[in-house]
Amino acid sequence: MLNKILLVIWFILRPEYYLHFFSLIKRKFLFNHDTIENSKKAFEWAEANTIPYVDALNKLDIKGEVVGLDNDSIIEGRKLEARSSVKMGGSGHIHLLYDCVRLLKVENVIETGVAYGWSSLAILKALSQNGLGKLFSVDMPYPRKKNENDVGIVVPQNLRKYWTLIRKPDNPGILNALNKAGGEIDLCHYDSDKSWWGRHYAYPILWKSLTTGGLFISDDIQDNLYFSEFVKKNSLKFAVVEFEGKFIGLIRKN
Repeated sequence: MLNKILLVIWFILRPEYYLHFFSLIKRKFLFNHDTIENSKKAFEWAEANTIPYVDALNKLDIKGEVVGLDNDSIIEGRKLEARSSVKMGGSGHIHLLYDCVRLLKVENVIETGVAYGWSSLAILKALSQNGLGKLFSVDMPYPRKKNENDVGIVVPQNLRKYWTLIRKPDNPGILNALNKAGGEIDLCHYDSDKSWWGRHYAYPILWKSLTTGGLFISDDIQDNLYFSEFVKKNSLKFAVVEFEGKFIGLIRKN
C-alpha cells in the first residue's frame, strides 16, 4: 500500500505526466488482455514463428551484409553505463537495429523506450555511418527511480547531433516525435509500454506514419497477443526473431 501511495504522489508532483497517469487508472476498468494464459499463448505463437536473424531480414527484403554494431562502440557504452547508479533495462538486439538502419538507409527514425540508450546508440551509430538521418526518442523517467539524468547515458556526445530526446510518456510523446519528424518515419523501434493496451494505442499511430518500405520493430512480443493480432488483422508480412529468450517482431510496410 505504501508503494502505491508513493507512486501516486510521484505523479501528482509531475503535471506533465497526468495524461499518462489517468490512462493507467482507466486501464484498471478495461478488459485485461495481459493474463498469464495470454502470455503463454503469445510465447508459443512467437516461438512457432521464429526464424534465424538473417532469414528474417531476407524475408522482409532487407538485403546486404550483416555486421552488427562494432565492438569499440559497445565497450565505450559499457564504460558510460557503469557511471549510472540506477538499474534499468538491458541492451536488447542492438545488432539487429544497427543492421536494419544501415541497410535500409533510413532518414527519420522513432524509438519508444530509451533507458540506458543502447538501442539509441545502435541506431545513431548507423545513421552517422550512413551520413544522413535523425532519431527521435520517446521516454519518460521510471517512477520513483530518480533516473532522469541517466536516460540515454551510453550515447556519446559525438552522436547526439543526430538525436532528439523527448522526455514524455508515449501519449503524448509519440505524437510530439511524429510532429518533429514531419509526420512520416522510415523506421520505428517500439520498446516502451509492453501492455496490450499500450500497444493498442501506439502501434496503429506508428504504423500509419511509416513510409512505404518502412520497417516496424517491436520488442518483447511474447508478453501478450497484440503483435500477433495486429499482423493477422491487417494481413501483414512479418518476421519473428528470438534474442536471449525473448522475441522481436518485424513488419515491413509494402
